[in-house]
Amino acid sequence: MTDPMARPSQTPRIAAFGDLIAPLDEADFFATYHDRQPVHIRSERPDRFADIMSWDILTRLLNMTSVWTEDTLQLVLDKEPIPAAHYCVEGIGHRAGDRLQPDAEQVKTWLRRGASLVANDIDTLSPGMSAAFDLIEKRLGAKVQSNLYCSSAQHQAFDAHFDTHEVFALHIEGEKTWRVYQGRTDRPIAHPGFRELTQDFHAQNRGAVLFEATLRPGDVLYIPRGYYHDALADSASVHLACGVTYPIGVDIVGILHQHTFSHSAFRGNLPLTGTGDQALRRHLADLAARLAKIAESDSFFADVKRFQDEFGYPRGGFDLPADTLNREYHVHAGGLSIVQRDGKQFLYGAKGAVAIPQGLETAVAWMLDRQGFLGSDYLAAFPDMASDQRQSALTSMIAMKVVSVA
Repeated sequence: MTDPMARPSQTPRIAAFGDLIAPLDEADFFATYHDRQPVHIRSERPDRFADIMSWDILTRLLNMTSVWTEDTLQLVLDKEPIPAAHYCVEGIGHRAGDRLQPDAEQVKTWLRRGASLVANDIDTLSPGMSAAFDLIEKRLGAKVQSNLYCSSAQHQAFDAHFDTHEVFALHIEGEKTWRVYQGRTDRPIAHPGFRELTQDFHAQNRGAVLFEATLRPGDVLYIPRGYYHDALADSASVHLACGVTYPIGVDIVGILHQHTFSHSAFRGNLPLTGTGDQALRRHLADLAARLAKIAESDSFFADVKRFQDEFGYPRGGFDLPADTLNREYHVHAGGLSIVQRDGKQFLYGAKGAVAIPQGLETAVAWMLDRQGFLGSDYLAAFPDMASDQRQSALTSMIAMKVVSVA
């Protein structure tokens, strides 16, 4: 069984963006398809996403009960969302009504009836997913968010729709047939003007079917934002939908807004209402000219470039136990020495002697031999010592107040 909490192997199946879209050539993808047209990428390796997701990994993740809420795990049956109250109970340790938590038995009952399970925002729940989605973010300079869809055969969860982000659908288990339509909405964004369109509107604008694609394990379906699509599982199936969002012009309006505060003209009043339309037009023209100058400035460019370079989601950042050891420590060894008696070593001082546990002698001596040290230096000095022994030596010295954290 694959362990979702295990670190990725030394040779992950997806080690670069090109591995994700193989056998399609990366240069061909960007020249022909990216933000232009959808493409079904048939895989030559059905197991290429095994490090990222599988039935086993999904089962382990779902059994991490406290992770899930009515927002992160949802159910849909034949295009109708199932109310949270029908499959959730009050969350452990939370006030009544504060948070609902999916109940396994109730969820399984709905799955047996043909419901689709939707697990939202799961891209940080295992090292394999985090590593893969980081690769996509870095190559595309975009934010990547992922939802998982576990579908029952012949039960459609969603009507034809378009997304406000581009999608890489990574097919994991089973088979699912997708229809991609000719209709494409022009550059939709996550705004009510696009998100609150009616299903009648979608039906009128999706157009004819552009192509059908049956996805199997290892396949990828790329759909640029705005393209209409729907899907129906041919068997119990799992896929990951990776939503890719790029920096757009609307984003930099906020940066421009911040720059206006340092200009007196933008802090001034608009012309009084009784001064006529022309006065207002002249004032707006003046502000527009000033905005143009700000937009051409080096400081504005630097802020936009920084925003673009840092555009992405934080994933992880912890590396234990190294992070706990990466501290600065002071040594208070005045009058202390190590003495050997009856084949054992003791830490000797004015208050008496304390036996040093076997195997920790060299670590204790190393600490006493200096006025202070970094946790990373301590780790590097004893790379072959078991981590629990190394930690035990440090913890004991802190307990005896021989060592303190800076």
